[in-house]
Amino acid sequence: MLSIETREDVTNMAESKYKFERLTPTDDVDLAVYEEAIDYVFENPDIKNVAISGAYSAGKSSVLASYKKNHSSLRFLHISLAHFQSPSEKDEPEVKESVLEGKILNQLIHQIPSDKIPQTNFRVKKKISTGSVIAKTVETIALLTAIVYLVCFNQWKNYVLTLPTNWFKTILELSTHPYALMIDGIIVIGLLCFFIYGLIKIQKNKNVFRKLNLQGNEIEIFEESDDSYFDKYLNEVLYLFENADADVIVFEDMDRFNANRIFERLREVNTLANIQLQKEDKKVLRFFYLLRDDIFVSKDRTKFFDYIMPVVPVVDGSNSYDQFISHFKKSGFFEKFDESFLQGLSLYIDDMRLLKNIYNEFVIYFNRLNITELDCNKMLAMIAYKNLFPRDFADLQLNQGSGRISFAKRQRDMVCRC
Repeated sequence: MLSIETREDVTNMAESKYKFERLTPTDDVDLAVYEEAIDYVFENPDIKNVAISGAYSAGKSSVLASYKKNHSSLRFLHISLAHFQSPSEKDEPEVKESVLEGKILNQLIHQIPSDKIPQTNFRVKKKISTGSVIAKTVETIALLTAIVYLVCFNQWKNYVLTLPTNWFKTILELSTHPYALMIDGIIVIGLLCFFIYGLIKIQKNKNVFRKLNLQGNEIEIFEESDDSYFDKYLNEVLYLFENADADVIVFEDMDRFNANRIFERLREVNTLANIQLQKEDKKVLRFFYLLRDDIFVSKDRTKFFDYIMPVVPVVDGSNSYDQFISHFKKSGFFEKFDESFLQGLSLYIDDMRLLKNIYNEFVIYFNRLNITELDCNKMLAMIAYKNLFPRDFADLQLNQGSGRISFAKRQRDMVCRC
């Protein structure tokens, strides 16, 4: 058995030796020309819809995260709509634009303080403080007591006179004085004003009371225009975006849904929101879209966006070998591989997140299966195959997959021959 000190030493050695990699965007990218390109966007108020384009895992999020870090005065709100391909994509129902709109609203209202959007019909549930409940309870009881005292003043006065003479009656007689009645009236008026103000505020913000029925006749109070469903939805969206207090709203992963009309809706929202913000002399609201290059199949994308900034992929088949070398050298694994094998395997890796995950999994598998006859080249090949074709890898482990097994074996052999 290892002592506690020995186990801690081993743990510290492992932490210093194996450099695991996170798959999230980094904020220390060398921006170079990207920074000047984004600066150009903020220097031109007529640029409101910006596309940051590139392949998946090209580094779009990292570029933006690094820019945010260098420009902390700008406020960014992120809306990310994750969507993953199922084993049988054809079985997936088509995603409706209304669903995407709902998801956008849902993420937006959770990032805006509720006190900035009191008129929204969407609410984020939050804990009600005990102090506020106690305060409202005391205020309500005080108003009811003051009203009862005002209405039943004479009955109260007669009751006090029937009490036996003592110090307690002397105190109560103060409440039977005419001036006490006047003070009570002032208190009632003050509390009623406070409550009426609260009701009108709730009505203006939430439109709680719409109609009043009086002897069978329906009378509409606080009348509002009868908007269509889309108009009401659009008005809600505009209200939220106008009060988001953000310089940029970033939309990520929306291209995965292949629902291009949502971009038309958002462009319309951006236009209308900026018209209102301009009336109030507020800052320009910009929409940044992180998209793959082929989201539009024609030249229409140059008509839709005001500015397009491409991001050159950090990793592709031509430089992934250098990335493999960098990761495995810093953890001391590089000498365990055949260099020509790494060169061949790197041709199949064109995604930085994929490369990092292959590296992380290798470190874990190697330390769990570290035996003398272990071939690191074959292990890395299988881990790469597991990441490239996860479904086929799972079928192979279960000796299942019918037609996919032969395809998987061919792919495995191809990778292993590297």
